[in-house]
Amino acid sequence: MSHNKFYLFSFLIITFPAVSSADEIILLNGDILQGSITEKTDSHIIWNADNFGNLSIALDQVRSVNGALLTNNSMDVTQSRPEEEPSAIIMSFFGESFSGSTAAFGNMSSGNDERNEWGLETEMSWINGDLRHRSALGYESKSADNNQANIKYHLSHSVDWFFKDSWFWSNQGSFGANDNRAIDNVYTLGSNLGNQFWDNDESALLAETGLVWISETFIDGTKDDRLTLSWSSVYRKLLFKKMGLSHSHQLLVSIEDADNSQLSADVGFDFPLTNNLFTKISIEWTYDNRPVGGVEKSDRKLNLGVNYSW
Repeated sequence: MSHNKFYLFSFLIITFPAVSSADEIILLNGDILQGSITEKTDSHIIWNADNFGNLSIALDQVRSVNGALLTNNSMDVTQSRPEEEPSAIIMSFFGESFSGSTAAFGNMSSGNDERNEWGLETEMSWINGDLRHRSALGYESKSADNNQANIKYHLSHSVDWFFKDSWFWSNQGSFGANDNRAIDNVYTLGSNLGNQFWDNDESALLAETGLVWISETFIDGTKDDRLTLSWSSVYRKLLFKKMGLSHSHQLLVSIEDADNSQLSADVGFDFPLTNNLFTKISIEWTYDNRPVGGVEKSDRKLNLGVNYSW
């Protein structure tokens, strides 16, 4: 794959459609609508939403317009956006949809077997208008017999633009490293078409497919740059109203060489301890049919950790 193709692919992703700077109304249930005010009465606001057209919204269901809190006193909703405090700006950006989880796991042994392993995983998501943000951060350290620790880390962020109902266009980037697979650093840049089939308190299903550019540099100095076809999904289900089941996977196949492919999958079970604290058992599986020399094609790992969600 030539650098010109990579630059062209990067340009197509970076030219993600700009979000309009339309007025914004926030409802008491947390919904955020972009658009403009058509009319205001003593009891309702007629709001011309970008995606839904004219909506008649009762004033007692409105929290704020353009950042200004709506009270029982009359207000000029056509006023310019007021100057906001930093905390208000942050809350306006993340909204009440901000959620996430943090997991910690590890083990240590001494004596005849000297081992030290620990790790952290954090996931976050929030919705701002038609955009959903998803971020993930992971770090693992593993050492044995007082040898230098093997490090694995990754940082990723994706922006999903819901352009029609449950359909969205996702653009994402990530970077990381994995000493266990002799990867000194890896960068990805992708663009996918996805569908959020459903998402509620009981279960959720998401699937997406598209193109992902991968640039891997190995510890021995070799590189592997390629454009791949990507297919991934995320599923979760609440079992018996307490225990959680989750599954995710991603398949990457090189466009120029179909034999150069990677598959990663994760299956986990959550067992509640308190309202926001739970124990998670998960199995991770990674398969690379063309690893660097000296590295096995398949990796499997069983994790047992404590998670906190918000």
